[in-house]
Amino acid sequence: MGANSSPLVSSDRVFRAWSGMRQALALRTLSEESVTSYRSVWDGWIAFTLERNLTWDTARSSDVRDFLLALPARASARGIIIPSTVTQKRYFRVLQEIYACACANGWIDEVPTDHEAAVSKTEAHESLVFHRAHWQRLFAALPEARDPPAFGMAWAEVRNLALLLLMMQAALSVSELSALNVQDVHSPRFHISENASLALDPPHPSGETAPEPAMLHISGSRPDQTRELVLGEPAQTSVMAWLGLRVTMALHEGLQSPLFISRKGAGRLTPKTLFTIANAHIQNTLGPELGEVALAHAGPMTLRNSCIVRWLDAGLPDSDVLRRAGLKDVQALGRLRQHVVHSVDLSQPMRRDT
Repeated sequence: MGANSSPLVSSDRVFRAWSGMRQALALRTLSEESVTSYRSVWDGWIAFTLERNLTWDTARSSDVRDFLLALPARASARGIIIPSTVTQKRYFRVLQEIYACACANGWIDEVPTDHEAAVSKTEAHESLVFHRAHWQRLFAALPEARDPPAFGMAWAEVRNLALLLLMMQAALSVSELSALNVQDVHSPRFHISENASLALDPPHPSGETAPEPAMLHISGSRPDQTRELVLGEPAQTSVMAWLGLRVTMALHEGLQSPLFISRKGAGRLTPKTLFTIANAHIQNTLGPELGEVALAHAGPMTLRNSCIVRWLDAGLPDSDVLRRAGLKDVQALGRLRQHVVHSVDLSQPMRRDT
């Protein structure tokens, strides 16, 4: 049956069949109040399918997942926005029972409420978003980006500042940060010789015409992830400051050597290390107010999500936001759009991002 076709059995009949069966059971019987509550769940799902030009019997497991992930979020920990996993589980269970009833009646052959449709606790944590006030505090708590770095600043601190600003201003993901190589940096100040030796010109003197801004070449497993990213301030300054240190270190893999390296040797940063860097900054800045438990899962994905929401706040076209974030289509913005508060009053660090 095509997506535009009417189902052989109406969605209303499906719900009434299921609720009637449940009310007839001696155990787990439904009250009228419960029927009304579950009806709202089913009606919400049907409205979601109609928006996608689907009918209840043509929906797929991916549609159920998107529906669950797009459920309205709740405010928790006095400022963090997170979808309620309890609500998601309840909605999934209701849909699972109704579709099982429809399948038992022979109205459909397969149900879309399989294991691929379920939303995990990890996915819910990945939807964390910070309110604007907390977002501005996270920026304010960062050290000042200087090129060359401030005296006494350890090389790991220079590296971590560049990483945090790329998460917070460019919405780079863990995999994208880890995959960056030294040759992915493009700047008039950065020179690569034929024998793969690196050199970085000193910062441009103030008062003179500055060279073209630095750019990063981002690549990934999907075509949409491949893009050229112009760095705004202070991200550009922090990345160039780190690059000034990086060119003095060994390049064990030539130009394919990682841009950001670990303390031990010159290996790529692991997802665990990147999470630790992001979570430490979040905990140090907001932990006293929001609590360590509430922020336990806040990391690079939280910063990426919050950055994307700030772009949406600013009224940037969806096409621009998708390009910047390396996303495929507007459906990817669905669960973040609910956090948008439109305003032209962007914080200073976000103003020059491109």
